[in-house]
Amino acid sequence: MSTTTPPAAADPAMAVVGMAFRLPGGADTPEAFWRVIRDGTDCVTRFTEEELAAAGIPEEKYRAPDFVGAAGILDDLAGFDAAHFGMSAREAQLTDPQHRMFLECAQHALEDAGYPGERDGTRIGVWATTGYHLYSMENYLLNNVLTGATGDDWLSRMQIMVGNYTDFTATRVSYRLGLTGPSVSVQTGCSGSLVAVQQAAQALLLGDCDVALAGATAVHVPQVLGYRYVKGSILSRSGRLRAFDAAADGTVGGTGVVAVVLKRLERAVADGDTIHGVIRGWGVTNDGAGKKAYAAPSAEGQRAAIRRALDRAGVGADTIGYLETHGTGTLKGDPIEFDAATAAFREDTTRTGYCALGSTKANIGHLDVASGLAGLVKTLLVLRHGVIPPMANFSTPNPLLDLAGSPFHIPRAATPWPRGMWKGLPARSSRGLGVLK
Repeated sequence: MSTTTPPAAADPAMAVVGMAFRLPGGADTPEAFWRVIRDGTDCVTRFTEEELAAAGIPEEKYRAPDFVGAAGILDDLAGFDAAHFGMSAREAQLTDPQHRMFLECAQHALEDAGYPGERDGTRIGVWATTGYHLYSMENYLLNNVLTGATGDDWLSRMQIMVGNYTDFTATRVSYRLGLTGPSVSVQTGCSGSLVAVQQAAQALLLGDCDVALAGATAVHVPQVLGYRYVKGSILSRSGRLRAFDAAADGTVGGTGVVAVVLKRLERAVADGDTIHGVIRGWGVTNDGAGKKAYAAPSAEGQRAAIRRALDRAGVGADTIGYLETHGTGTLKGDPIEFDAATAAFREDTTRTGYCALGSTKANIGHLDVASGLAGLVKTLLVLRHGVIPPMANFSTPNPLLDLAGSPFHIPRAATPWPRGMWKGLPARSSRGLGVLK
């Protein structure tokens, strides 16, 4: 049963009261992820020829001069307790690992928020975004799971559809965990997980639910794969993601699952919840036709999104001490994002070098739809520890950046925020192909 609808003048601030994640480099706990962030560790795996051969990659492919064998990968994709979630072994086998792992992650996030089982009528909504369903698209399901079977019978087709399509990620969680709030799939590309957070926050403000779970799952099967480098594409020739660096040559993909649990701040305080952080403002925009191509980024669209978030939060850019960026490591894309952030900040301040930039992609790769939430979790950990972390793989600024004349600096080592001093507020930015921010 729903609680009373909040008044129109209710505090819009959202508390993050629970979180769980599976990220590359064994970063499956806040402590493990913080070590990766604090130490500036590059967790992207570069596969050996032996690993590629064992994964079934043809020799002529992985020995080709344009092949890059690199990705951010997870440990143990196979481990899943089907019986715990009321699923048969067959149903679990036909279900995309993205769905299976998100179900586990959602439960762990709710447990972290203090909702382990019986929820006493609390209406919990789910907003989820899902990556490309390569489990079925690349015939991995047919060739490696359904060996010797056609999958043509009606029941198998239905189980494959429900277990692999993006439409059913959120509703599966609601069904298996008994959640009665709205259950919505959000698909906006790389910005999807932060848009899911925004949509969940709006629903909480409207009183559509009491608690909201927002999450993302991007699990690429098989993980040991690599890619063919094509000149002019966004993919890295070196297999190393160097955000905002002069040696930046593109992005590197990765796999990850993240979920956070939100409540209105005033209710979280009243309930005595553990609060990992507070979201005070958000902004969602689209470039429309104001860009060179459909997949191209727009500085103006990104500037507008940042300004909307700042204005909604009621804070000035001069109070932002850390900005977690989209930061894909592309030579031209990073400067566009940098210029957009500079323009947004310059509406409030002429100060230089006071705000640190970060990009978790440099640590764990570009996690597709999960990248935004991975960055949000990183930002929460930066706040928790009071430390500005280094930018992984960073050496020399991209020459297209006017870093010295901007509000920003790029940290090369972990730097404590001085104790006893008010910490500058953090911010998080993301964008998706299309481009929704």
